[in-house]
Amino acid sequence: MPILTLAFFGDIVGSPGRRAFAHGAQIVREKHGAQVVIVNAENAKHGSGLSHEGYNAIRRAGADALTLGDHVYREREALPLLETPDAPVCRPANLALGAPGKRAVRIPPAAPGLPPVYAIIVLGRLHMPMPADDPFAAIDRELAAIPENDAVAVVEIHAEFTSEKQAVAWHCARNWHGRVAAVVGTHTHTQTSDARILEHSVGAITDVGMCGPRRSILGRRVDDVLRMMTTQAPTVLDVADEEPRACGVIVRFDLNSRRALSIEPLDLAAPS
Repeated sequence: MPILTLAFFGDIVGSPGRRAFAHGAQIVREKHGAQVVIVNAENAKHGSGLSHEGYNAIRRAGADALTLGDHVYREREALPLLETPDAPVCRPANLALGAPGKRAVRIPPAAPGLPPVYAIIVLGRLHMPMPADDPFAAIDRELAAIPENDAVAVVEIHAEFTSEKQAVAWHCARNWHGRVAAVVGTHTHTQTSDARILEHSVGAITDVGMCGPRRSILGRRVDDVLRMMTTQAPTVLDVADEEPRACGVIVRFDLNSRRALSIEPLDLAAPS
């Protein structure tokens, strides 16, 4: 039976995250047979935003599509990428319709007989710093707009609350069977242990984790974060650089039954 193998990696944090992603992308291509690789790159430049140089490095490392979350406009260099049709970078689909950038990325078929894959990201609305519209309505709008009947979509929910992420996953499983291969959560930089198949059709995980330094607090230097939290003094939170790891998932999707067969968490140590 024809199987589409997808890899999704969590938020790239700074240069250690870029190195970890490059290592992880190579492993999923060579050892897992991934045909499509998607990554969240909103923290790729020194821990916040995406630069043109970082975009090029991530693409060379093997990313077919890059998503950006609430830091989408943190770096001005990202704006031309967001508005260039051929650059596979998208902003959250539930920002204002007039906001700069593409609301989805279409990844062309990786090989003859395979379908195109669409990457879509939405923001949560609970305790997020960036105002956003209804994520459920935005997902429905973007999925309904896909013109190809055989296309497959990966939906990313970039949010703080586990309940909101799981609600989006259940919404897709109940309403978009056959179209959505997986719903993956990002933003907290911490991988959850709940990867599963919902409604026998959609792979789901509350958070895939990050590509970044394990010896850190969410990618930042431990000493800096502790100083800020214990003294309440303004502190520059530098990106840590020890023990880089690439976290994500591998999803296998049956193109005949239009169901996800498996979703496997990844936590890959990268060379320092």
